[in-house]
Amino acid sequence: MTTKSSLWRRLPRWVHNLTKVILLLVVAGVAVTRVVLFSRGILYGESTAKMASLAVAAVVITVGAIIIKIRQDDQAAQTAQAAPATQASGNQAGGPVASVAVLLGLALTAYSAAELIAPNTPVAASAPACPGAPVYGARFFAQTTALGANARSGPGREYAQVNRYAANCTLGFDGYCVGSAEKDLRLNTPDDRWLIVHGRPNQVVSSAVVIDQSPGRDLGQDPSNLCKKISGLPLPHIINGLAYDVRHSVLSSEAPGAPAVGYALAALAGGHAFYVAIGLAAVPPHFELGWNVAKSLAQIPGYSASDKVWVGAAVCLADTFPVTKSLRTLRITLSGSKIKAAAFAGGLPASIRPHLAQLACGSRG
Repeated sequence: MTTKSSLWRRLPRWVHNLTKVILLLVVAGVAVTRVVLFSRGILYGESTAKMASLAVAAVVITVGAIIIKIRQDDQAAQTAQAAPATQASGNQAGGPVASVAVLLGLALTAYSAAELIAPNTPVAASAPACPGAPVYGARFFAQTTALGANARSGPGREYAQVNRYAANCTLGFDGYCVGSAEKDLRLNTPDDRWLIVHGRPNQVVSSAVVIDQSPGRDLGQDPSNLCKKISGLPLPHIINGLAYDVRHSVLSSEAPGAPAVGYALAALAGGHAFYVAIGLAAVPPHFELGWNVAKSLAQIPGYSASDKVWVGAAVCLADTFPVTKSLRTLRITLSGSKIKAAAFAGGLPASIRPHLAQLACGSRG
């Protein structure tokens, strides 16, 4: 028995127990640090995540080995006092194998837990995180296409490119700014939202070139406060001159700064609200859209000429992304399936407005 071992065994039992507690706290601290660094975007990247998890596992093995050694020394001291040395050696037979198995099990558990609790790619994402981009903790996720995505210093192609992200990977975003409209190549509709890269407020990516993985509501209804620093445009939220041309069966309106205006119909029939999408108009300044009234009315179950019917128009920043507060409505008077008159009037229940605006911007026509 060495001098150091003898000194250690002579220490009071409470010192041994305190040492174990301190070592366990060290493990907990390392694990929490790993989670916090990734959840706040300080560390990111697949290789970095795996190295951090391996570091946690290494600390677990080291601390576990020390605790097992302390426990074995305590047991050896107790056995030496209560029984012959031969019994002590017999009790320790097979100990190293069991200890190694326990340590490996703890290390694997620690590694798996670190990857599960704070992975580099959040569970909500459907593709791996883009290399070199923090994702964990973002409020909105989107996936780059096969062409990748350029990040710019402001919301428009006229601003300098400051980064480029790989193809088919997940980016996190903290909000959006209004900028120049880009055509969504998949939907063939305009989109003037520029998404703020998570943790990088000086980088924005056009929403038109990525595929949403999160609901649009996660971005928030209004642009981020960060947009003022990168020349974001004001939110278009005013619709003027909403009208229906009875002779030519055309809806029209003006919406300064809007990339598109969506139209939809709401009817109160039999005490229930029914909605019908009309279409999306993307040609300013009048955003004209032809409307087949009879076709829309045929989609309302049990419709009668006495039912209350409204036509709504809303600013659409993108397909399925309305500016709800922009909604304007016309109360229409019908004769059979033909409109006799259309005029601004109240009476539209407040509960109908959000759904009517959403449907208006979700109808590509």
